[in-house]
Amino acid sequence: MTVQTFSPEAIKYVYSPEHEPIGSVDPGERFAVVCEDCFTGRFRDAAEFNPASAAWVDEHLNGLTGPIHVRGAQAGGAVEVTIESVEILSPGCVVVSRCEARSPADWWHEEDHAVNLPIAGGLLVLGDGWTVPVAPLIGCLGVAPARETILSRHEGSFGGNLDCREIAAGATVTLPVGIPGASLYFGDCKAALGDGEVVAAPEVAARIVASTKPVGRPASMTAPRVRTDDTLTTIVSGISLADAARAAFAALKHWLEDEWQLSSDEAAIVMGIGAHCGVGQVSNRLHTAKCSIALALLPDTERRM
Repeated sequence: MTVQTFSPEAIKYVYSPEHEPIGSVDPGERFAVVCEDCFTGRFRDAAEFNPASAAWVDEHLNGLTGPIHVRGAQAGGAVEVTIESVEILSPGCVVVSRCEARSPADWWHEEDHAVNLPIAGGLLVLGDGWTVPVAPLIGCLGVAPARETILSRHEGSFGGNLDCREIAAGATVTLPVGIPGASLYFGDCKAALGDGEVVAAPEVAARIVASTKPVGRPASMTAPRVRTDDTLTTIVSGISLADAARAAFAALKHWLEDEWQLSSDEAAIVMGIGAHCGVGQVSNRLHTAKCSIALALLPDTERRM
């Protein structure tokens, strides 16, 4: 069956309530989104990396496909985005740092060349006889903020440049909605990513197949939520990674109380046993933390609403 496809013909470099949608989808409709890599393809030929092209990319990082209007989505509600697949469309492009600075926080300022990694048969080729599996993910997934325009390289309660490997095929991401129609943006896909994104990962163009629908939003939901068949994860970005991790823990506790009808005591006890805080990324203006718990630790569905 043919699905509606949204192409990166008018790439955006901000999340904004001022953008006109590039199209609309109905609740539950399957659609495809084609995204350029985060460099807008400028380093597809590694020899094209130079001071001028690097400066252009620094001003135009993480180009987005969107926004896509979700029919029925209301400000103050939420949208669920179910990711069916993330198909890699290009070699993996990595901008490499000299990594000479004492602090890894400064390695991003020492990037001096690019390399392109072939991808074949679900494997990244790192060298002769050296391959690693791909695990493609969506680095930027967000909605338009209600009252401001935010650079595509940034993140927040609206989603954005979260760089969490949990946002991948098989996941359902729930985002708070700020404006009617939500205005969904996709971009910054990677062939694979280690937690923290301390150095650059292989950036790729990709074709995403997804569906979305409006849902209610509990008053306690203030940050993105991710659900898979096995795990619940909350994602929070903040100036301090420690504060973001604590806020992600609290957001997950609220989720268990809202949806699983756990008491505060019950949620705290099971999370003390089996909730895990982790790092999404520490490379952006705001650091992103996540907190997850296995569904197997929770009561069966008969207890839920």
